[in-house]
Amino acid sequence: MLALKINDVKKFMNQLLIGNMFDSFSLVEASITTFSHFTIDGTLQKDFFDTETAQNLNFPASPYCSWKELKPYCFSIIRGKLPPIQFKFVFQLSLQQYSAIFTDSSYIISNDQIRGLNLNIQYKNHELLCTTGISTDSFVFDKKPEIIWDSAVPEYLRLHQLDFDML
Repeated sequence: MLALKINDVKKFMNQLLIGNMFDSFSLVEASITTFSHFTIDGTLQKDFFDTETAQNLNFPASPYCSWKELKPYCFSIIRGKLPPIQFKFVFQLSLQQYSAIFTDSSYIISNDQIRGLNLNIQYKNHELLCTTGISTDSFVFDKKPEIIWDSAVPEYLRLHQLDFDML
């Protein structure tokens, strides 16, 4: 697990809520506190769609909605003259993106071994923190996936010119 403190909150929030930096991530859950407390379960409800619409939609392999789909709703809650009291977003890297992270062909990640590569974004007391994590269904002896994910996230933030400190 890696913890990062974002130094330029405004720039990061612009990337998060207006830019497309996180659009390819899935949103597992969100919690936002402004004048009220809002929670979002990012689980995709496929039963909502009628059969014809469901057949025309290309559902992702992930059980969660993409951030791109839910971002406008979260933005509408957060935007305003006052900053939110707090929020927390739990993102998960899609299975299709695993290959971009695990480029070493000698290492193969399996879905039954690791359920998700997570990025938690939490804003509280005017500070913004990002933490990494891996969700598994069982104990995994090999720490290589965690090490690779922990090095990929800071590189991704640097690529988007976001300033942070490692905690």
